[in-house]
Amino acid sequence: MECAFCADGLDHCHGTLVVHLEGGFTECSEDGCVDFDFARHTLTIDCLDVDGDCTCAEVEARLLLRAS
Repeated sequence: MECAFCADGLDHCHGTLVVHLEGGFTECSEDGCVDFDFARHTLTIDCLDVDGDCTCAEVEARLLLRAS
């Protein structure tokens, strides 16, 4: 099975774009990906959805406690 984007020669990435809450920076799960544009990534998630406890989760918890 071939990727339709690859077959059409479209610029894209097979990795998942991870958007961090703290600082709003992004990173990709695909080794070697250097262009973190949303348009290049079919899959985009918040860092809180990643296994491994992103440090942004601590920031969100502090904000929630402060707001309550």
